[in-house]
Amino acid sequence: MESGRLSDNFSSLTENVKDYIDLRIDYLKLVLTEKIARLASFFLISVIFFILAMFLLLFLSLAFVFWFGEEIGPTWVGAMIVTTVYIVGGVIVYFQRHNLFINPLVSHLTKILMEEHDENE
Repeated sequence: MESGRLSDNFSSLTENVKDYIDLRIDYLKLVLTEKIARLASFFLISVIFFILAMFLLLFLSLAFVFWFGEEIGPTWVGAMIVTTVYIVGGVIVYFQRHNLFINPLVSHLTKILMEEHDENE
């Protein structure tokens, strides 16, 4: 009688362990899904912001070129001024790329990926 009870306890324990493992796997899938969703939304917002910033820069540049052509001098000189500003800005961004882009991006991605979740939530 004692061995039958022991085998029942062992099978019950085995079932509980399997259920626990299944629940942990489901929990990890949910956490992974949340992190992927947060990463995707971060990149989507970044791309949208980048596109809007590029359009803003394009239209401001065109407005300056046409204004310069009408008010001060030839339009091609205004275009050369805008080109020079872009080249200087590009060089500055290139040399400051770690401070401006890489370090904040790595920091934000690390925060998203390494964030600890409370299991009681």
